[in-house]
Amino acid sequence: MKVLILNPPAVDDIRIIREGRCMQRQEAWGTTWAPLTLAIIAAILREVGFIVELKDCSNDKISFEDLKHILQEFGPHLVIVNTSTPSISSDLKVANLTKEIDKGIRTVFFGIHVTALPETVFKENSNVEFIVSGEPEYTLRDFALALRDKHPISRVKRLIYRANDEIIYNRKRLAIENLDELPCPAWDLINIDGYRLPITNRPFLLVLTERGCPYSCKFCAAGILYGQKIRLRSWRIIVDEIKYVRAKYKINDFLFWSENAIADRQHMYEIAQGLAKEVPGLRWICNGRVDGVDKDLLEIMKKAGCWMIGYGVEAGSQRILDLMRKRITIRDIEEAVQLTKQAGIEITAHTVVGYPGETKEDILSTIKLLKRLNPDYIQVYCCVPFPGSPLYNEAKKNDWLSSADWSRYEQGFSVISTPSLSAHTVMRLKEKIIKDFYFRPGKILKMLSKIRSGQEMVFFLRFADRYFRSWVKKQ
Repeated sequence: MKVLILNPPAVDDIRIIREGRCMQRQEAWGTTWAPLTLAIIAAILREVGFIVELKDCSNDKISFEDLKHILQEFGPHLVIVNTSTPSISSDLKVANLTKEIDKGIRTVFFGIHVTALPETVFKENSNVEFIVSGEPEYTLRDFALALRDKHPISRVKRLIYRANDEIIYNRKRLAIENLDELPCPAWDLINIDGYRLPITNRPFLLVLTERGCPYSCKFCAAGILYGQKIRLRSWRIIVDEIKYVRAKYKINDFLFWSENAIADRQHMYEIAQGLAKEVPGLRWICNGRVDGVDKDLLEIMKKAGCWMIGYGVEAGSQRILDLMRKRITIRDIEEAVQLTKQAGIEITAHTVVGYPGETKEDILSTIKLLKRLNPDYIQVYCCVPFPGSPLYNEAKKNDWLSSADWSRYEQGFSVISTPSLSAHTVMRLKEKIIKDFYFRPGKILKMLSKIRSGQEMVFFLRFADRYFRSWVKKQ
């Protein structure tokens, strides 16, 4: 039995990163991330005997017309589609395409959006038949096996489907408790060379370190996919996977993929210790909370090859941090940045503007904090009420949503208007933060000083153009 796994084609050349809770344009990062979850699903399906192809249509510039030819030539029995909120309208078109080619093809969708709003999705497209609710890997495996072996799909846990004009919710499934069971991603099925780091243009891949987050930030929808219980992959499995991928694919740069790679201090310490001993010369980056680091941990991370950490700074006002339920203080932010700089690790500060209750003065406080912290890079997001987040329900209840167009539910746009800040004002203030931070002589010189060749200079200029066109655009 043949299975085709997809990141669907881009629409109007807008390429969306679809990985966990990351649902935003490629240009926001200056790169595309390799489809980690899709590659893990592919590896699982191959282990149980399926013939599998994986197409990252968005990254490889595969159009719907191209996809039609792929479907006709490969002849899949099952098509698995990754989705996101800003791309959902085009993602669902895959169901139309498969039905046009062969009504016998089964097409199943997964992701945060379809998990949060399954009945809305079924109403939006009559060709959608199957949805996976939550963590996808084992549900997709069991669904594929049920189709192949002609077992009742009613036994497939976490599957939602349409039957006789009724929506059926199968039994729930516990989260994957032992992440060490998951195989090494099937990276051989993608064009690895197509995923490059910003500025340096080096190829990189993702590695899964953990899932789940015990925190309850109101703007985050990740919990609906992976839950609030932290589940860790063992340091031994992580180190061995990195060693294998490094040797097989000649990749030396990795992004540690998790909501918070430093959620468990001892776990990160063991990973870093193992990498420092067994994988010299490695380069990697990760995300972390500012209240999770200390001097000793940062030093071993640096020794192991960590060269950048992305911190959720979010806001420069303690009042707004508290409204977000972030559970950190301005002092936590300042201390983490200071310790990270002392360890010689670069910093990306992630901030959110336009959170309900925020004022223009609060956002100006964020600008002041960023200038005072002076991280190496910043990412400035508009506050987006993604379906599945507590903020989405609150925004609907209070009539704050300024748009019903899902394509605008990505972090380059503001879709919330409150009495204190309109969506248009939020966009203008977001631009101000970016310009005030980056358009400083000292910052420009520092970024240029990192460039080591003419080739890197050309790539950097292209990256900068894409970045600013993405983040600084008209409402």
